[in-house]
Amino acid sequence: MILIGTDNGIYRWFEGASWPVFHSLQDRSIVDLASPGPGVLVALDRAGQVFESVNNGQDWRTIPLAEGAGSPTSLAAWGDPPFIVLGTRTQGLARRPVGAPIPVHHDPKAPVQGSASSWIGRARSLAEGATALLAPKPEVSRTDRATAKLAGWTRLGTPAPGKAKQPGVIRAMAVGEGSTPVWYAAVRGAGLWRSTDLGVSWNPCPGLPVDVFAIRTAPKRPGSVYVATSDGCWISSDAGLTWEDRSGGLENARYLSAIEVKPGAPDVLLAGAALRGPNDFANGPFTGLAFSLYESKDGGKAWSLVRRGNPDVFENDMIADLRHDPAAPDNVILALTSGELWITPNAGAFWMPLSRQIRAARKLCPVA
Repeated sequence: MILIGTDNGIYRWFEGASWPVFHSLQDRSIVDLASPGPGVLVALDRAGQVFESVNNGQDWRTIPLAEGAGSPTSLAAWGDPPFIVLGTRTQGLARRPVGAPIPVHHDPKAPVQGSASSWIGRARSLAEGATALLAPKPEVSRTDRATAKLAGWTRLGTPAPGKAKQPGVIRAMAVGEGSTPVWYAAVRGAGLWRSTDLGVSWNPCPGLPVDVFAIRTAPKRPGSVYVATSDGCWISSDAGLTWEDRSGGLENARYLSAIEVKPGAPDVLLAGAALRGPNDFANGPFTGLAFSLYESKDGGKAWSLVRRGNPDVFENDMIADLRHDPAAPDNVILALTSGELWITPNAGAFWMPLSRQIRAARKLCPVA
């Protein structure tokens, strides 16, 4: 199954379905979506709210942010047991276990009932006159208040600290398989960063373009990392320590917005590439863009334009995401920012439209 994050909530597609059907979070503009385990879904909307479900989206709860966290920019989830990793504008990265209780924030100025260690006065009018009744107020320790302010989040290190050690805007995150998982974070204008200590400290990945838009790893090939950048496809075979430009055939389409690796076949790649680059969106969100779908069957050494049912060029549109169905990897969905969805049910032998009715499909999420 593949979930689709849109400007009108989450839709789902499963093998054999003729079109996507509505799933959950209606009227929410979804900008990030992840499924770290069976039945577990986490989502981030454009308003900066984080949502969590442990029953495959039947019920959701809103996860509060830590005080002063600022606007979230990206979300990911992984681990066993799973946890959420959130990128924010003012505090960098933070993590929170899925299903963790939400601490109650105590306002020290508000009258509350609790233990008998301290008291406040509360007046009531009684039939025989006015009598002051005392209600207990709890002692709230500094530790409890600090925990409540964090709302269950643990602050992590900051990739690409700028002036005054402010974090950069995190565009995308991923984790690599292995005995020591490596975390990756793409920072706007500051390239790709990696962490080998669960996000506590970060180091830049050398030699990459400064704009990285998408990251993929290959579970069947530990250490392999694939990134879509403003200057081609780059691949690492040593968990991000060194990188190689794998953009043969992309000489006229080096601006990549999306990349995908086939499960179980890490040399089979798909990418969304711009035949004409963006013009800073001066005349509209997609003016001047012309994106096409490219494929490689040799790990990015050679790329070719896909012309099997889908348009050669998606005019004034952008390929937002590409995903394989984990249950049937020959099924692949392509999402355009306009909301169009295209699908191949046969590993790319031909492509066909899946839907043109969805509002702004921005994120695809494979669900095992």
